[in-house]
Amino acid sequence: MIAALRTPFTYLVGLSATGLAAIAVIIISLLAPTSPLINRIVRGWARIVLWSGGVRLKVIGVEHVDPSTSYVVVSNHQSTFDIMAHFLALPIPIRFLAKKELFGVPLLGWALRRLNMVPVDRFAGRTVYNEIETDAATTIAQGNSIIVYPEGTRTTTGDLLPFKNGAFFIGAHTGLPLLPTTIEGSFEAWLPRAKIIKGGPITVTIGTPIPTQNLTAEDAPQLRDKIRTEIQETLTELRSQEAD
Repeated sequence: MIAALRTPFTYLVGLSATGLAAIAVIIISLLAPTSPLINRIVRGWARIVLWSGGVRLKVIGVEHVDPSTSYVVVSNHQSTFDIMAHFLALPIPIRFLAKKELFGVPLLGWALRRLNMVPVDRFAGRTVYNEIETDAATTIAQGNSIIVYPEGTRTTTGDLLPFKNGAFFIGAHTGLPLLPTTIEGSFEAWLPRAKIIKGGPITVTIGTPIPTQNLTAEDAPQLRDKIRTEIQETLTELRSQEAD
């Protein structure tokens, strides 16, 4: 019963908060493009959405993040809540690779552009990599970090999917450290395509940054496999703790 009531409440609050935050971001970014208030609005939006969804967020390893450094953040992807959880868990301004269709949505699309989110055409194949890297480099140059979900989509089973190379190409080409993060609990909190939002605990575990200086695109597969193994081991450990 609680979950049934929570679901429409989350949608109502989430849509309202998204609309208001989008308007605020657009206006402030036009007047003061580098205002720190923009990131505070985004974090406030994330906090409201998670609260309305009954999410309790736990963060492990925040000491691994240097607020003065930009990263290519890499994480598994379990549900829509992941985006909000990462905005709150990471003490740095982050921007996402977002599917291109979202940029055509009124208000939301305008806000995404003002936030310098990176559009991704999911049907363009490998030809899109150069464009993504160029947009990502522009966003990073403004002091932001980029977060990439290398599975390319949300898991539908809770299990970790194969990783694609894009995030690791960006890391190698920019020389920015890769920051592995593992999210657990969001799959159960909001199952993909589910009509009921259950809420519950979500844990974001931040790993040790991995340097990429002097690496090339040829090193991307090795970086991919290293970080995927680390995320899988962290998932296994978290789930073992939950079972005890």
